[in-house]
Amino acid sequence: MVAKKSVHTTRNKEVYRRLSAALGNRLKPDVILAPYTTFGIGGKASFFYRAVKPDELVYAVRTAQRLKLRFFILGGGSNVLVSDSGFKGLVIKNECRDIWIDRHTVTCQSGALLVLVVKKALNSSLSGLEFAVGIPGTIGGAIRGNAGAFGKAVGDLLLKAVVLTRHDEIKEVERDFFRFGYRDSVLKQNGDIVLSVTFGLGKKNKRQIEKQMEEYRKSRNANLPWKEHSAGCFFKNVVQGEKKISAGYLLDQLGVKGMRVGDAQVSVKHANFLVNQKKARAQDVKKLSSKLKRMVRNEFNINLEEEVVYIK
Repeated sequence: MVAKKSVHTTRNKEVYRRLSAALGNRLKPDVILAPYTTFGIGGKASFFYRAVKPDELVYAVRTAQRLKLRFFILGGGSNVLVSDSGFKGLVIKNECRDIWIDRHTVTCQSGALLVLVVKKALNSSLSGLEFAVGIPGTIGGAIRGNAGAFGKAVGDLLLKAVVLTRHDEIKEVERDFFRFGYRDSVLKQNGDIVLSVTFGLGKKNKRQIEKQMEEYRKSRNANLPWKEHSAGCFFKNVVQGEKKISAGYLLDQLGVKGMRVGDAQVSVKHANFLVNQKKARAQDVKKLSSKLKRMVRNEFNINLEEEVVYIK
């Protein structure tokens, strides 16, 4: 046991030395990930690096691949649950956040926060992204999961994007490349990485845009526990042919609001939000999730699927 620990430590030191030589002083070892997630849960990353330019992001990915080191790209920290034991590898924090407006288009780097892209569009009287007001996370994560609300999704507005492919090519692609589905895209299967995207929007009176956004904002604030630590909607809604069944509705029928495992709790405001009441562990959340899935399966013969991604 002692010998194994020593070998692991020695290897980590050598990997850190090589990573540090390549990535510089923004690389940090043993960084606790919980503060970088909206859940406020998670252990240490072996190595943590902030990329503030797309070429830095690409270089960090290529460096990890060259060293045969596991890596994970972290955006705004929503929609993820990090293991209590953390992530054995390199976490690349995507902080590439530039946004440009050109007539009817918005182009943004993948680390740009969705809420800031929405605000920038509003300031230029560009309409289309109103539904995304209040949705946390970055553009890269939003495209990967085709984030949306109120029957709309970001994939509907995408014109083109620049991606780093699994074959180590940087190329421009159009909307069809992503094969968008409900909370889904081809990125979840092929591992390609978004570097930047361009949305096509329409001109509209700024006050009308603000009014629509305020209606969406009021609806979200009234029904969702945004002031609590969560990862957003925990389960995907259920799609059966043309029919979509709300996961929150199914859970509501079972009276699970307030149910807890440790400090992980089903929100008393919305049954599809699992919240961290101070000191929840990932293990608590996973146990609560499994219990809820089992209850829905037993009562409705429906298998819920997590929208939140488990990082370990």
